[in-house]
Amino acid sequence: MNIKNLIILNLIALLSSCDTSTDKKNAKIDNFDKKFIDSLVPMADKSYSVFYVKIKGNSNDSIRLNISSDNNENEKFDYYFIGDFEEEIRMDYYGESKKYIKLDPYKATDGNLELDYQL
Repeated sequence: MNIKNLIILNLIALLSSCDTSTDKKNAKIDNFDKKFIDSLVPMADKSYSVFYVKIKGNSNDSIRLNISSDNNENEKFDYYFIGDFEEEIRMDYYGESKKYIKLDPYKATDGNLELDYQL
């Protein structure tokens, strides 16, 4: 194997490992038969100030987006969407714990949506 091929393989490995972030994710949801649950984990070497969610899509009835933390059971936020929507949610966040995001189809049976969420 020559040196150029080795450099290219190393570059591909480096670039493919860059998308394993635990503090920034996205999801496309078109199956409304089950709840979508995920979490964001703060990285120890980063500082944070905002938790951000962008939800875009459509549904035939109400869906519920729930945001919570693992260190404060009393702090839960529910947001409801129906029809065509595109919303951004921002909250103060300082890296204190994991953030959980749960999308409940609630009353909806059909739709498509995209979620972008990050610390």
